[in-house]
Amino acid sequence: MRIYVTVLVALLLVLSVSFITPYSLDTSASKILAGFGELEKAINHDNWEEASAGINIAEKLWNKDKGWWAVVIDHQEIDHIDMALIRTKEYISKQDRAMASGELAVLRQMLEHIPQKEQVNLKNIF
Repeated sequence: MRIYVTVLVALLLVLSVSFITPYSLDTSASKILAGFGELEKAINHDNWEEASAGINIAEKLWNKDKGWWAVVIDHQEIDHIDMALIRTKEYISKQDRAMASGELAVLRQMLEHIPQKEQVNLKNIF
């Protein structure tokens, strides 16, 4: 009887973590992405001070959450986000509108895609 209870508890723990994790990833990604609209406007209007401030805020939010993301997702995904963030910052500092906009779009896509990829559904299982 004990083994059944242990297996049931383990199963419930795994299922609860598998449903809570995507929600937490989505919440965290949404916080980071919240300022991207203003950041895009700043880049498009050559307001480099505002763009620099916006990407610094996104970087602080990312660095705050990056540690627990590494526990639940592939480390290569973390590295890709880090690289895109660094490239975006550099393009903004060089005031390169086209490259900054393009790299920001890549960064947005990665941050939106990861929570979707981690959801438990038949498409992700099979």
